[in-house]
Amino acid sequence: MAETRRERVEQWRDHVDELCHDGERVEHRTDLENATVAVTNQRVLALTADSSDGNFRSVDRPNVGTVTVETSERLSHLCAAIVAALVGVGVLAVATDASFATLVPGVDLEGVGSIPQRNALTRLAESALAAVEATLVLVEWGVLVLGVAALALAAGLVGSYLRSRSRRLVLRVSGDDDLVLPAGGDLDDGAVADLERAIRPGSASTLEGASDGGGARATGERRSTGDRATGAEESG
Repeated sequence: MAETRRERVEQWRDHVDELCHDGERVEHRTDLENATVAVTNQRVLALTADSSDGNFRSVDRPNVGTVTVETSERLSHLCAAIVAALVGVGVLAVATDASFATLVPGVDLEGVGSIPQRNALTRLAESALAAVEATLVLVEWGVLVLGVAALALAAGLVGSYLRSRSRRLVLRVSGDDDLVLPAGGDLDDGAVADLERAIRPGSASTLEGASDGGGARATGERRSTGDRATGAEESG
């Protein structure tokens, strides 16, 4: 027994005809990498394991319009990546060009050092300057880390944008949400045109007419061949 959602959908993809109603038959089928679209004489059936709307959906053929292949992408991720990259580059430029520790003014304590005992005020000023200098060094390192983090975030957003780019088979549905299926890279324009042609009215009669025409031509060829054989026998 299938345990995962994908396995269950794969089983149904092999038995699409069991989803047909009485008097309904499959006339056209398009198999994608992770989805299947079947056109019956009444409806358009779609099976996919990657849709958030469910594994199966059916739409009456008159409600289905055009069939196209579109590329979806999250442009917001790309825009955010550009902003993060600009911030990261700017912060790193500021951090590498300027040293915050140099902002601490130097204090000449040579004269004070000759005094046997430093007074408390001098020792306090020295300690305060050392603390400020250490704090500015930490701020400088924090700015560097912030710049690197911004660049890492930009790289992550670019990767998310590239992963979001995907080809989708879109069937426009009148009065309801469009039918969107993952197309993958194995779907060509001819298959899309055949699918849209199968959905249009009269496609079944066209197919039957084509088969009847082929049968009539084959019958005519057989009769012509038989007539030529008969004529050859009579002349012999």
